[in-house]
Amino acid sequence: MNAWRFINPCVSLIARSPFHFLISNQILVITFNGKKSGKKFLIPVSYHRHESSYTCVTLRSNIWWKNLKDKHSTQIWLRGKLVEAIINLEYKDDQIVKNSLRNLVTGNRIDAFFAKVRLNKDGSPSEEDLAIAANLHTVLNFTVN
Repeated sequence: MNAWRFINPCVSLIARSPFHFLISNQILVITFNGKKSGKKFLIPVSYHRHESSYTCVTLRSNIWWKNLKDKHSTQIWLRGKLVEAIINLEYKDDQIVKNSLRNLVTGNRIDAFFAKVRLNKDGSPSEEDLAIAANLHTVLNFTVN
């Protein structure tokens, strides 16, 4: 059984509660409706912040992100608030994916572990691992006004 089926709802609940501060510095929750099912999804993801932009990655083999392919915007739970965000997906240009992965995992052992990217002693990611991981991931970039 997949442990994420139990972990993700708990993380999503915390992110939307008054206790969001426990995880808000590293986790945001994407909310959207499924294209075919119409079912509401809440997907927690770690992020890298740059000004008003939040970059996340997920494996291309995960199918949930495909619900966002034709969307211009969606809502995210960010620091305990539901906000509208412009979304930009990248899954075709591996160099862009590689650069985004580098920003996300540099000095972050947890994200590096999940992306299967080894970190060097100085906290920088292995370039070889980044190249391999870039072929396997999709980048989700959220811009908030």
